[in-house]
Parts: sequence; structure tokens; C-alpha cells
Amino acid sequence: MDVAQTLVRSVMRAFYSTQEILVIEALVTHSALRDDELAYLMKMNLKDLHRLCASLRDARFLTVHTRPEVQAGKTRPINRTYYFIDYRQTIDAIKWRVYKTDKDMQGVARPQDENKEYSCPRCKAQWTQMEVLDSVGVEGFECQRCSALLERSKEREAPGHQQLSRMNNQFKFMTDMLQEVDKVVVPESNFDKAIAVARPIVREATHEVLASIPVDTGLNKPSAVKGMANTGPKTMSVTITDGTDEQENLESKKRKDRMARENALPVWMTESSVPVKSKFAGDEDDEDGAPAKRVKLETLDAGLDIDVPESANIKMEADDDEDDLEFEDVM
Repeated sequence: MDVAQTLVRSVMRAFYSTQEILVIEALVTHSALRDDELAYLMKMNLKDLHRLCASLRDARFLTVHTRPEVQAGKTRPINRTYYFIDYRQTIDAIKWRVYKTDKDMQGVARPQDENKEYSCPRCKAQWTQMEVLDSVGVEGFECQRCSALLERSKEREAPGHQQLSRMNNQFKFMTDMLQEVDKVVVPESNFDKAIAVARPIVREATHEVLASIPVDTGLNKPSAVKGMANTGPKTMSVTITDGTDEQENLESKKRKDRMARENALPVWMTESSVPVKSKFAGDEDDEDGAPAKRVKLETLDAGLDIDVPESANIKMEADDDEDDLEFEDVM
């Protein structure tokens, strides 16, 4: 673990700014820090700190974890952000950066057959051996630009090879420590392990904050409706039968009868509130057995007699004064 921490510190000091170096140093020392605690150590506001840590997170030098917490005297939880270092992930990122830089630098270097082996002392032009084969003079190869005698330098290196050699010298401290890291086992790092061994921060009296405790997320509880208790069945039993059991048929019949009674319509919907009409023709008796009483109506103009049962509730009154109409001749 010490080798991994030394590697991370060395890489940060070689390639990153002062603020980024201080963030990693604080995380190496305290193992895990909340965003407001890290901002207190860095003397920065949270917005600038989050922007700074976002770049380090993209470079895989730190890991971000969020969990809900409740402050003292409050009931509503809030999400708090924590930072810690996952050393396995960071070491893999460093290895990838070294490998990628080495491959990019090798692409710049030219093959051996393209090296400029001949140079002109007058115009400083450089030529390959294939380019000067057709410019041979009495004393040797001549420059195609100014016809001066070319000089050959076997120890001359191409610019790509010079950069590759320089890179290897500068990255030597990383490659040596990476070899040492491969010889040991780096322990797995996660938030629970990092927060368990975290070193607390001692604040000044003027910068005290309310203490907060983590909230039990309750992963096994239902999350459809907040506050709803889990009233579902704990166990389930399945019984398979062939359908010939008499007891099952009897229970099915009882269940159907009960459902029929429960779904039956009320009396006021099945029976009409209008009374049953009595019979008009014939001398048949009513349902109660009593003979139907009849009344006689006289029409005004035809003088017809119609027998109407008394249960028909027909009332007609003749008014002689209103029926007698008088007409006068108007000249």
C-alpha cells in the first residue's frame, strides 16, 4: 500500500497543479473526506472544489460516492458527497497513460531507412542515402541544392528517436515504481473500507457544523410508495390437482353462489314501481278474486256507453254550462 501511495503522489507532483496535488495529499492522509470537509481544508468554496475534483475523477485519481444523511435536529435527509482514492483504478490509469504516451511517441519516430544520414555544411540540408545516389561527384555525394560536398554522420538520430529517449528518461521513476507495484498485492478499496479508517478533521470553534448520521437506505423494503408497510404475502404455496376432487367442485359451486348473491340487483331495479294494469274486456275478476267495479261513461256527441273498470282511476265530469255552445249569426 505504501508503494501505491508513493506512486500516486509522485505522478501528481510531476504532472498536475498545486491545488490538485493538495487534494490528493489530503485524501491520502485522511482516506475519505466529505466535500465540505475537503473545502474547509483547501480554503475553497464547494462550487470550485467540485469543478476541481471533477477533472481528477475523469483522470481516475479519485472516486466520488454519495449517500443520504440526516443532520441533528432535522428529519429530512440530504445527499452528501464523499471523495476517496481507489488505488487499483488509479494504478491502472497510470499504466494506460504511460503505455499510450509511449505508443504515440513511437509513431513520431521514423524508421531506420528514412534517417537523414547526409547533411550539407553550406545550406544545412539533410538527405537520405536513397536521395543522393544520383548525385555522385569525384570526392563523394554532392548536395542537390547547392552542389556542395555532403557530410555523413552515422551517429545522427532522427527527432522522433530523440523525443522517445527523452521520454524514457523522464518516465523512468514511474516505470520503476510500476514494476515494484506489480510485485505486491494492492488491497481493494471501496467507500466502506475508506470511511471506516478515515481520520477525522478537527475544526475551529468558528467553523463548527452540525453532525450528521447516515440514513439506512433499506434496500429490502418496497420503494413504490414512501412510508407504505410491506403487507404482501411472505410465502406462497401452489397445489396442483387433476380437477376431479368433489370437495373442490363443492367449494367452486359455493363460491359461484356467493358471487351470484353478492352481484344480484336490488329489488327496486328488478321490479317496476308502476301498478299492474287491470283488464278492460270481459267480466274476469282481479287477482284478489274480487269482481271489477265498472262505471259508465257517456260520450257527448255519439251517446255510446263504455264500461271502464273502476281501478283505471278515470274521472270525467260533464259540465252542462261549458258544453252548451251558442253561435250567433254575424251579418
